[in-house]
Amino acid sequence: MTVEIIENAINPALLRACEAAWPETSWDGWHRYKGITADKYGSLHHSLIPRACIVALDAFAEVISDHIGDSFIDYDLHAAGLHMMAPGGFLGRHQDAESHPLKQWKRTHSIVLFLHDSPQEHGGQLLLEGWTDQHIYPIENTAVIFSTQDQWHEVCRYSELAVQPRKTLALFAWQHGVVSGPTSANFSQKPKA
Repeated sequence: MTVEIIENAINPALLRACEAAWPETSWDGWHRYKGITADKYGSLHHSLIPRACIVALDAFAEVISDHIGDSFIDYDLHAAGLHMMAPGGFLGRHQDAESHPLKQWKRTHSIVLFLHDSPQEHGGQLLLEGWTDQHIYPIENTAVIFSTQDQWHEVCRYSELAVQPRKTLALFAWQHGVVSGPTSANFSQKPKA
C-alpha cells in the first residue's frame, strides 16, 4: 500500500475562504449517509459546491497531480468534493468502490485534505489498516493520499463534544480502461482495531 502525507498542501488563504463558504448541515447540496455503516455528509454535485470550495479543490488537485502516477482526477467529483461529519459522526470500516458506476474507470487513489485541526480527544481520525498502528488525526491543511486497491480504512467516531463539524475536501484518482469490481463501497462488520 502506498500512503503519502503532505503538510501545508494548499495556500492557507484558499483554505480559509473554503471554510468561510462551507455550507451548513441544512444545505440542499448534501447527501446524508446515516445508518449502521456511516453518519456523514457528502456533497451531491460539483455544480452545487460554493465557488470558494471549488477553487480550493482545484488547487488541491494541482498539488496532488504529481503524487498519483498516470492516474487522473475526476473533476465531476462523483462521491468526492465536500465531506463533513457532525459531532457524533463516523465512517465504518470499508474498502472504496473499485469501479466508477458511470464510466470505464478504475479507482487508484483516495485523497483527503483536512480543513482544520481536531484535538485527539475528539477522535475523527483516519485509520488505514496495514499502514501503521498510528491513527491520522485531522491537522489543518494536511493531505492524505492512499492507494485504494484492497485498502480497508475507516474514520473513527467524531466526539459529541466537538465544537465544529469535521470537514474535508475529497478527491478520487482513476485510470481509464476495461474495469470490473464493485461500484460502491464494501463495508465490513469486523470490529474496529
